[in-house]
Amino acid sequence: MFNNSTKKVLFLSLIFALGGCSVLPMSQSESIAAKEKLYQSTNNHSGLISLYREQLKTEENNAVRYKLALAYYQKGDSQSSLDYLQPLLDEKNIYFTSATVLQIRNLIQLKKYHEAIDLSTMLINKHPHISEAYNLRGIANAQLGNYKSAEQDIHAARKHFINDVIAINNLAMLKIINGEYRGAVNLLLPQYLNGVKEQRLVHNLVFALVKSGDTDYALDIIKKENLNTSPKDLVNALKNTEKVGNTGTPVRPRR
Repeated sequence: MFNNSTKKVLFLSLIFALGGCSVLPMSQSESIAAKEKLYQSTNNHSGLISLYREQLKTEENNAVRYKLALAYYQKGDSQSSLDYLQPLLDEKNIYFTSATVLQIRNLIQLKKYHEAIDLSTMLINKHPHISEAYNLRGIANAQLGNYKSAEQDIHAARKHFINDVIAINNLAMLKIINGEYRGAVNLLLPQYLNGVKEQRLVHNLVFALVKSGDTDYALDIIKKENLNTSPKDLVNALKNTEKVGNTGTPVRPRR
């Protein structure tokens, strides 16, 4: 159909077309988005912080400022997160609600539980539909040993459609704190059997199973989920663990 000369021209044209696509420069916004995606996928919070700071040096932007504060929180630097949140905490700011929720998370991370409860209550009074505010107040109450109030808050969060896994895991944690291990299993096991493999939920389930005496099932889950290279040693260690106090890590807010 084509002579050799024509074929050669078509082949060379195809090479140049393909080659040309590979060297098109990325726009600045595309470059920033690519870096952000990479840093987020690798949990590189320091990279995200540098990226957002450079953007804010050029131009103030509420969305970027919020992401900067979130990155500091996720890195564990709650004080810096609170500092950068301040301009967003004006009620007229479109980010006021999200920024206030992050402010409460930071207060909990700083163990300022009373302040977290007060701020959560303020936000609930202004916006009663925000499920995360109830959940965070419940977490702060749990850390202070106010378990009844914590349970009520977490149920309220669920009523306002917080993610079921978050609510169920926190309710189960309250039962673990109170030594109600079988009750915790009854909450967590149906989630696990339905395919929910969230790390803290699985760990709490294994702990509750061991403490309620169902070590065989706990061993089965440890092996299936590759939780430990020595399943029996882990079970024995969990058996000897004292009852979790009100500072147990699984009641920390989800990030």
